[in-house]
Amino acid sequence: MQTKRISLFLITLLVTACGNQSTTPTIKYINVDSACTAFGPIITHGADPDVMDARTVKAINAHNDKWDSLCENEGEI
Repeated sequence: MQTKRISLFLITLLVTACGNQSTTPTIKYINVDSACTAFGPIITHGADPDVMDARTVKAINAHNDKWDSLCENEGEI
């Protein structure tokens, strides 16, 4: 009989441990993406594209296109 009471008591403790009695308010986190302020488009001057390797020019254009697609509306928050 004593074993049954102890088992019932332990089961009760386990079941009530799953209940949510949190009185702490939920914290809303704000995700800040600083990539648009930390990085910018790569700017070439004068005859730079003419003397650069074609792969470098393609990489710069790909970087600038990606930056434009991610950051073009960044100032409109």
